[in-house]
Amino acid sequence: MVRELITVEGHIIDSDILRRVFNRIVEDGGEFEVVEFTVGKSNDAPSFARIEVAAPDPATLDTILEGLSYLGAQKVVGDVQFGPAEADGVLPDEFYSTTNFDTYVRIDGAWRQVADQRMDCAIVMRAGRPACVKQGHVKHGEPVALRGQGIRVKPPERSRDYGVFGFMSNDLSAEINKSIAIRTTAAEMRRTRAAGERIVLVAGPAVVHSGGDVSLARLVRAGWIDVILTGNAFAVHDMEKSILKTSLGICQLSGRAVEGGNRHHLFTINAVNRQGGIRQAVEAGVVTSGVMFECVRRPIPFVLAGSIRDDGPLKDVITDVVAAQKAYIAALDGAGTCLMLASALHAIAVGNLLPASVRTVCVDMTEAVPTKLSNRGTMQAIGLVTDVGYFLEKLASDLLDGATDAPSRQESPR
Repeated sequence: MVRELITVEGHIIDSDILRRVFNRIVEDGGEFEVVEFTVGKSNDAPSFARIEVAAPDPATLDTILEGLSYLGAQKVVGDVQFGPAEADGVLPDEFYSTTNFDTYVRIDGAWRQVADQRMDCAIVMRAGRPACVKQGHVKHGEPVALRGQGIRVKPPERSRDYGVFGFMSNDLSAEINKSIAIRTTAAEMRRTRAAGERIVLVAGPAVVHSGGDVSLARLVRAGWIDVILTGNAFAVHDMEKSILKTSLGICQLSGRAVEGGNRHHLFTINAVNRQGGIRQAVEAGVVTSGVMFECVRRPIPFVLAGSIRDDGPLKDVITDVVAAQKAYIAALDGAGTCLMLASALHAIAVGNLLPASVRTVCVDMTEAVPTKLSNRGTMQAIGLVTDVGYFLEKLASDLLDGATDAPSRQESPR
């Protein structure tokens, strides 16, 4: 048997990290012995464990240790090792692939936090600091961190603030008390704003179809949303409602299908593009209400990412997916809370670009969307299975009813 000492530190008991460490060792064919264990004696005090890991051969031990590193386990290490990128977008075979957890690398004996944390990236030294860089954005010859020693990951720990998100988990249930969950979301948005962080909204067209756009427009107008990330469909149906009083051809006053309504979204795209884009359509009086109208009026930045399914699309849509990804990344700078409402593809895409420290709430009528989001790495996301129109109505009521002042926020250009 070959052996290695590791350490884990933090709120490792109530965050379930210690159990996951033990399970990972056994599942990967190893054994463990707890050499030292100190339990924190207060809510703020961390616990500490020193564990001897044994495996039948070095290869198995290496596999176990690499898996444990993603849970925050550390071994006695030297500095991180770097290798040059072989070409633009081509990494050395032994590159380290990031998670969305806070990550640190050891350089010249000191631990340095990796910037721009997000999952599925390489760690590249740029301008003298380590940063997460998407594979396709790495340049030839840039130093890329290699897996192995000198890398430390800090998994998120379960909140002990039971008045905010602490009572919730990413376990899904349609039976959760939705009023409490929404009130908690409102409280988290207030905390985010007080901390000077940004509130990001990811929206799907069902927000409009469900009638939630009215409450969402109120939130945008009052300054509770700092950036909207979505696609062509949401913007089109929002403006279709303003211009033609329908959404996907359904009258938003009677709820009945309108004869010839299947062309309404195309008419809307045509009318907006004729003016040169969304901002110009608002300024020309073509679009006079709705979420996009409020975004232009306030102004609130928005990014519309293209899809192969798009009709039109609107001139504001970024049809180059790599360019759209870059625009999403830039728009997420400074995010503290992210609301993902009735959108599967855009929610998962944004989840892959967020660090785990960003509080994330995913609302959908089906459990499949928040489950997929969690399965693809956004494990910090809280899933709420409910009608998005109801969610937004209650959220707007909690944040706005009785309020006298709009919240301050950090302005950013579109």
